Amino acid sequence: YKEANGHCRVPKNYEKNKRLANWVKKMRTYHKDHDKKENHVWMKRFAQLETIGFEWVAGPKQPPRQPRNANNWEWRMNELRAFKEANGHCRVPYTDEKHRPLARWVETMRRYYKEQLKQQNPAWKERFARLEALGFEWELCSSWQERFE
Repeated sequence: YKEANGHCRVPKNYEKNKRLANWVKKMRTYHKDHDKKENHVWMKRFAQLETIGFEWVAGPKQPPRQPRNANNWEWRMNELRAFKEANGHCRVPYTDEKHRPLARWVETMRRYYKEQLKQQNPAWKERFARLEALGFEWELCSSWQERFE
């Protein structure tokens, strides 16, 4: 199906292959039921499906979900890059439910920056440089007075 259509979004009522449509529906149901459970067989199957671009929500194209085995820093960096392209800045708000995981990551990066700056950790220097090149702001407001003004 993916080779012929360029995606894995098999319609629920796919007439050409009802068996495939039913299987896809079953996989989505299993994923919903097993997503939080410690079942290594299903987790491995879910990861395999994700490697081919399988989408867990039926319907129109959904934003990509982070693969379970992806490098989290790179994933979030790409997500931040897309956010900046759409919004013109890297200040991800907590108020937007859709971007809340990214907002948490941004806050964590700011905390790591302060901690690693004190320790002079060379492993983080390249990551910090990449964030800065994107226009990342390490301090949004440096004092109470700035926030007040």
